[in-house]
Amino acid sequence: MSRPKVPSDLERRVKVEAGHRCAICRHIDTEIHHIVPWAKCKGHKYENLIALCPNCHARADRGEIDRKSLRIYKANLRYAHDKFSQLEVDLLFDLYQVPERNEHGNRYGQKWPSYLLLLFNRILEVGYIEVTEEPGVILEGGIPSPCFIFLTSKGREYIDSLKIDQGN
Repeated sequence: MSRPKVPSDLERRVKVEAGHRCAICRHIDTEIHHIVPWAKCKGHKYENLIALCPNCHARADRGEIDRKSLRIYKANLRYAHDKFSQLEVDLLFDLYQVPERNEHGNRYGQKWPSYLLLLFNRILEVGYIEVTEEPGVILEGGIPSPCFIFLTSKGREYIDSLKIDQGN
């Protein structure tokens, strides 16, 4: 029996669930992966599909990422995206990737225009990020100065809770 293509509406649903990013590493190049291999289940069911980048897909196919972990990653997507916007989730994952401090002990953060902070209200309110800004500084054209957004230890713990041991 030849393998039929995943229906486009089902593929779209799985990719939207993951924010069109890999469910594991958040890379933007995604493919649809069957948690229980198609050869074994012979079907395309939403509960059995997850968006993965080519690298994580290959690792899952080789058994380096087990099925239980894949199911937890899929469940985490639903939890995270029901609670926070895609932009907030992406910011948390981006901040998680950079070291907390440089060789001089200064914290690493992302620069953002302060007037866009309202986009991060939910993760700011729960204490996952911290913001520093230079009060009262207005740049040319009346634009407020940029602020710096830092991942807090609570934010790091939250991302740690979403990342699951990938061993077998």
